[in-house]
Amino acid sequence: MLLFSLNLVFAQKTYNTEIKSARLNLEGKSLSGYSTQFDFDREDVRKGWWEYAREFGSPLNMKTYYKITIPSETTDGNVDLEIFTQTTEIKGGSSFFLGVANKKYDEQAKSMILDFKKNIYIDYYIELITFRIDKSDDLGKQYRDEELERKRAEILKQINQLEEEVEWLKNKIKTIEKSN
Repeated sequence: MLLFSLNLVFAQKTYNTEIKSARLNLEGKSLSGYSTQFDFDREDVRKGWWEYAREFGSPLNMKTYYKITIPSETTDGNVDLEIFTQTTEIKGGSSFFLGVANKKYDEQAKSMILDFKKNIYIDYYIELITFRIDKSDDLGKQYRDEELERKRAEILKQINQLEEEVEWLKNKIKTIEKSN
């Protein structure tokens, strides 16, 4: 049981809505945009962005940054919209920049970075919930097969602990969903 409690303590991530205006030069363009920080490592954020961006565009990995082109027919404009992102390592996690070459889309960029941040944290908590449910199912099978009452009580206690952790994680997700 101690293993599960320690697992939850070490697994905690801190979601916040802190977003800062930022500028970055890429491909000879001065991009206005926003940056935020994650307590995930750089590669996890890059992978999360790639999966997120595939829902609306085709992310192109440019080695040090991603470039996503959204066709003009989906942006109500005459030209394609280009989004640039860059993820860098920082102490305790990573920093993520999202910018657009056209300032007209700054507010959408801000909404997008917030939505992405919510998405990556919610996905993380869902993974933790799934792990705990699977572990609880395994313990349930052990409980049914166990003949010793003392062992059954111990297994049941572990199942209850996992259920409490799942509820705690669900509440974390609800809090993230309500945040702006």
